Amino acid sequence: MRAPKPGFLLILSLSSVFFCVQTKSAYAHEPLWGESPQTFAFGIWHPEFRFGFQNSSFLYQGSNRIPNPDAMRRTRLDGLFSLQYAPQTSLNIKIDIPFAQTLVSQNIGGQVRRTSATGLGNVRVSAKSRFYQKFGPDWKLHHSYVVGISLPTGAGGFNPDGSRLSPSDAPGSDKFGISLGYAFAYERLKDTLWFSTMFASDLGGTGSQGASFSADANYGYWIKRATKPQDLGLLLAAGVHYEAQDHDRIEGGG
Repeated sequence: MRAPKPGFLLILSLSSVFFCVQTKSAYAHEPLWGESPQTFAFGIWHPEFRFGFQNSSFLYQGSNRIPNPDAMRRTRLDGLFSLQYAPQTSLNIKIDIPFAQTLVSQNIGGQVRRTSATGLGNVRVSAKSRFYQKFGPDWKLHHSYVVGISLPTGAGGFNPDGSRLSPSDAPGSDKFGISLGYAFAYERLKDTLWFSTMFASDLGGTGSQGASFSADANYGYWIKRATKPQDLGLLLAAGVHYEAQDHDRIEGGG
């Protein structure tokens, strides 16, 4: 079972290179984390790959909050392939295909045993609609909302003691889910400010992932701005990220 994980993380990025595939009507795409309200121009296809790594061993050192009598350790490698399409300039359709490998070790009867779970996560189909945009002499305001549905494509797995991995630790779950979000940006020629929130929850009872909420605020300064699809842009960005998650709903009332 995964405990709720409210947290606050300050993320600093010295530089980030964006290979821009958007037109002049959407200079900036996504921030380094969170969601951007900007949408692509009509007819644009935009693929994207992301990778992540987690090592939760330090969370399982044993404490009043997270007891760990079996010396459990967990590492996780995540990947995500996304594809967006713009049927109109103010609306983008997106599919996210996540995949993950989770490695777990556990002390059972004095011996360290290991298991792994590899497979697809829950595929997500979403739509982002830019419902408000305002222009000034050298600035733009964007407001967008995001709605999505997750499909029950996630692979499960087991701990070394034979118990089932919680949905948050497994590559995914076998439940449908929903997600709702809001994104804002204040964009100038030299810099951009982003803010976004996102709520997500599985639908169903036992075996579903706990509801989650995240919020992101980011500031980026353009060292070299991309103004054409073939241009290379360089952005210096920093931001804060907050997330909280409820308990997974697992057998035994966890």
